[in-house]
Amino acid sequence: MTTPDQSAPEPSPEPASEASPEPSPVVSPGYYSGTPFFSEGPVAAAAAPIELPQEELVSRGLAFSLGAIPVGMFLAVVIWKLGFVGAISSFVIAGGAVFLYSKGALTPPKRGLVPLVGVIIVGVAASFLAIVASDLLDYYKTPSGQALGYPSSYEFVKTNLFNMDVITSYGSDLAMFGVFALLGIFGTLRRLMTSAKGAPA
Repeated sequence: MTTPDQSAPEPSPEPASEASPEPSPVVSPGYYSGTPFFSEGPVAAAAAPIELPQEELVSRGLAFSLGAIPVGMFLAVVIWKLGFVGAISSFVIAGGAVFLYSKGALTPPKRGLVPLVGVIIVGVAASFLAIVASDLLDYYKTPSGQALGYPSSYEFVKTNLFNMDVITSYGSDLAMFGVFALLGIFGTLRRLMTSAKGAPA
């Protein structure tokens, strides 16, 4: 039996329930969750830039390769004047033409290989004719050359440069130009084929 001043017991407060932690977001591969990371899965592979093969600019490469011709002509005359075989310049023409072609075409010669060989042959022939013209100029300055009665050295060189008697008088030197030209072209082609085989597919 309770007395009037005795109040009913107050119910004790319920303990505060602990806040349950929020579930962490599920991060799928390739999903940015706030922290920078790189995925190595298919998503990253698809986003990687694809390098396309460089197109061969044949006309531009051939235009660049023509620069080897005057260099070969000058070098052939200098070597000849020094008493060496001027045909050595054929190697310089072949290597220089390929180098300049690759710079202009932005790739080694493939589609432009045949016309590039033509440029090398023209350069070798021009180098030989440069030697002949140099000798003709020297001969024109002699008393025997002056006695021929040509009005100028230009007329003398123009008339005799393609004279077969003059050209065949070089004999072994002309043959050496042909041999060195073939060796230069063959060596250039071999280097190109070797580099093509070693290049990654």
